[in-house]
Amino acid sequence: MQIWHGFPVGSSVDIIARIIQPGLSERLGQPVIIDMKPGASGRIATAFVAKQPPDGYTLIMLTGADGVMAATMTDLPYDLLRDFAFVSTTAAYPFVILVLSDSPYQTLGQLIEDARKRPGKLSYGHSGAGSALHLAGELLKAEAGIDLVHVPYKGGPQVLQELAAGRLDMAVGVPSSAMPLIKAGRLRVLAVTSLKRDPSFPDVPAVDETVPGYEVTSWLGLAAPAGTSQTTVDRLSTEVRAVLAREDVAARMRAIGVEPVGMTSGEFRARVEADIHKWRRLAAKVNLQ
Repeated sequence: MQIWHGFPVGSSVDIIARIIQPGLSERLGQPVIIDMKPGASGRIATAFVAKQPPDGYTLIMLTGADGVMAATMTDLPYDLLRDFAFVSTTAAYPFVILVLSDSPYQTLGQLIEDARKRPGKLSYGHSGAGSALHLAGELLKAEAGIDLVHVPYKGGPQVLQELAAGRLDMAVGVPSSAMPLIKAGRLRVLAVTSLKRDPSFPDVPAVDETVPGYEVTSWLGLAAPAGTSQTTVDRLSTEVRAVLAREDVAARMRAIGVEPVGMTSGEFRARVEADIHKWRRLAAKVNLQ
């Protein structure tokens, strides 16, 4: 079996895929290979898997960004709801607002105050135009009434490297990718994008504490090409959720700031449908093109 994703080695998607890989291989009784086609916020890999035989041996790791793209892009080479059979979510997490460890901004409020004084002078990076991370940044701009220059990259690791090198003022990132640099003291978390504080960062405020009502969260999940038998999809969903329930797997995921979350096929599809509706409303609110 192959699990494909559209992000670089070391990205949050790659990390989570490799955490569940051994357990899934054990439960299915066959090798599980992680492969990737990075680029275009995951669209290249997703389009590739959409065209694969629906035999249950090829899966794609979708992300919350797929819901954003389905809601905002009219030229996708696939239809997310039509072309995939949803297996199970694997993780849920907020994003983090990051700055360099020696940044003059000790709080999100200070960054917002400076951005208001110097419109268009501060920059923020994210991993891909049209991604959930992009929308999170644009929503912050709209809700806080600030003007930041957005700088898209091909993947999360590049964003973090640029921030750590001092070439960005701020970044919107995924906890799992940023955790090594956070623990090493090179980056500092100003806020989490969930409505409430996150257990992985108990001392870090939610953006909502500075910008009331702000909330953006995301997920990862496995899907198969449409046409895969429901029996196969349900079996895969059961095995994925069994792996996520293992204490060692859950501990590894929580250590990098994500929560293991498994859903049935129907629950996952409903989540994607709800996300597409939500992102359409948010994209209209922040005029995301």
